[in-house]
Amino acid sequence: MKCTSNEYTLEKSLGHLSARFTRVMQRRINTTLAQHGFPITSDQYSFLVQLWNQNGQPQGVLADKTVRDKTTMTRLAAGLESQGLITRLPSPNDARERLVFLTDRGKEVMDKATGLVRQILAEAQAGIDETELENCRDVLRRACNNLLK
Repeated sequence: MKCTSNEYTLEKSLGHLSARFTRVMQRRINTTLAQHGFPITSDQYSFLVQLWNQNGQPQGVLADKTVRDKTTMTRLAAGLESQGLITRLPSPNDARERLVFLTDRGKEVMDKATGLVRQILAEAQAGIDETELENCRDVLRRACNNLLK
């Protein structure tokens, strides 16, 4: 659907709506994690959840998956490593590549933090039919893929 400038509204903008949802979610996650004494932010959580799903990934792959540049990823990983939540080791195949692993402390934090994040997601999705949620996920995936081509 093409819009002329006089038809454009923020309420119809996929970019605006998805960015607003992201900011609202990040704010809620940050507040909730801080209230429960977790030493991580929503950005750090999104990094850690990648390892939670598949431990031992290359740092560059994590940068791609979280759509972050290498400098930001290095800074994010260094902060998590200094907290003892991850460890970075040279890849056995390429010493220039760093593999990232959750530590036991990182796994413990993720175990508890994930429960809180799931509660927030459940609250955000309350009253929305599963079919509508899947349609929303599909549209967002396709829109991202269109821009990543």
